[in-house]
This record gives sequence, C-alpha cells and structure tokens, in this order.
Amino acid sequence: MDVNRDGVLDILSGSYSRHSKDMAGLFQVLYGQKSGGYAVATPLCGSDDEPLVITMTPGDGEDQVTDKICTRPFACDLNGDGKLDIVSGNFSGTFALFLGEEKGFATTSSWLLHDGEPLRVDAHSDPFLVDWDGDGDLDLLSGSAQGGAFLFANEGSKTRPAFGARQTLLEPVGHDAGNGGPHWGDGDLTGPQASTRIWVDDLDGDGKLDLLIGDNVALCFPAEGVTEAEAKQQLVAWEKRQQKVFESIQPSDGKTPTEADQQEFQTAYEALQEERAKFVRDEHTGFVWFLRRK
Repeated sequence: MDVNRDGVLDILSGSYSRHSKDMAGLFQVLYGQKSGGYAVATPLCGSDDEPLVITMTPGDGEDQVTDKICTRPFACDLNGDGKLDIVSGNFSGTFALFLGEEKGFATTSSWLLHDGEPLRVDAHSDPFLVDWDGDGDLDLLSGSAQGGAFLFANEGSKTRPAFGARQTLLEPVGHDAGNGGPHWGDGDLTGPQASTRIWVDDLDGDGKLDLLIGDNVALCFPAEGVTEAEAKQQLVAWEKRQQKVFESIQPSDGKTPTEADQQEFQTAYEALQEERAKFVRDEHTGFVWFLRRK
C-alpha cells in the first residue's frame, strides 16, 4: 500500500513491542523509493508526529497491555472518505482503528464494535478487509491464535461501516489439538492448525474470493534408527513419566514449592527431554492452505 501517498508502494508491518517506555507494538514502515528498493524501517507516526500506539480503554488496567502489543496492521479506506485508515489486530484478539486524516493518521484509536462490545477472536487478531459478500463495502476477516478463520460482515455501508457478530468460516483446532495424539509427519494433517493468518483473493479465477491460510504446527518424527511404531510406544510410556514429574511440583497440601522442590523438578524435566530426544524428533513448522470457495 502507498502509506505516504507519494505514488510508490510501501511495506507496513506491526511488531511485538518496543523496548523503551511502556510496552507497545509500534507500526513500522519501509517506505518505497522512486529509485527502487525501500528505506530503513521507521515507526509510523500520527498527525502529531508521534509513533502510533493503540489506545487502551480507560480503566483497563495493567493486565490489558495485551491490547497494544503484537500489532498486525491492515491499511484500507474503511469509511470511504478517500483517506487510508489502519485496522490493527493485537495480542488480545480485538481490532483497533486509526482513521486517516489530511496529514497522516488520528493520534488515538477506537475499537471496532458489535452491539457495543469489541469485535474479538481468540487472541492474535490478524485483520484482512475485503468485500467478501459482494455488497460494495469492506468486511473483516481474521485468523486467531487458536486457528480457524472468522468473518465479521459489514452490515452498514461503504461510508458508515457497522460490523455484525462473528461468523466462523473455518473451525479453530486450538493449541492443544495434537496433545491427544501427536502429528506424526505432515501426512497426519488434513487442514490448517493453530496461529492462523489469512489472505483473501480469487486464486483460481472463478470470480469467487478464496482463502489462503498460514498456520503453525508441531510435527513428530522417529529419531534416527527408531521405527515409527517403536517411537509411538516409547512416547506413551514417556508421557506417563512426564505426568508424574509434573504432579511432583504440585504439593497435595497446597503449599508453595520450595526452591529445592523447583530445582528437583527442573533437573527431572531436563532429564525427560534428553530421554525423549533419543526416540522422537520434533519439528515446528507451518503450511499455507488453499481453501477454495464454493
């Protein structure tokens, strides 16, 4: 998108948090150069020339710092006034709006709402705005930390957006989807897993918008010299030993574990991990899934 309206495309990114001051995920821009390439990333500022920071709701308290970290911006003209606006996701799973102004962006943000409550997914909102239902205005889609794909249809208009309740386009699997039975290689997978990110386009040229969904998943493979059957059998026994170690750090009398208890737990836990590595190799990866719209 052309953030500074100079006719050259720029790259806009969010971030987890700045290191100075209070925690806040600043927006970073790599401005495109007319001679080619991009400038060094700089914080995106509002009309007051200060870095944009998502505005927390008054009274949220310190525990709501997640409202303004892990930002995921999407630039679009949400209200049809000819100015670029920014809709940002965050750690909490809500969506903040910075309206475009004559000189940049509003210095404070507001929440996208439905019935007076913030639109929300299950953490790590990742907005993508597009006319999903073909009625001429921008609808909001997002993935989430738990996975899945969600739609908030714009029930207002191109100039006065009003978003409806969350609709599920793809059910989330949850972070614990593999805990009942680990994924042994990618042949075990049948669809997107957790930490989904969305892109929308007509990928097959049939006139319908499709979904590209990225995800994150942990895969298991037998260690060298171990068959899959042997690895699975050893993993069952290993998980029972792991459960006993976890139970050891939770005293039945309800008292807080002593430093010696914690050290004993840490030593046992590290030994378990070394033992596991002898028969199982873990790989954390992700895939991009093409979901064709019917």
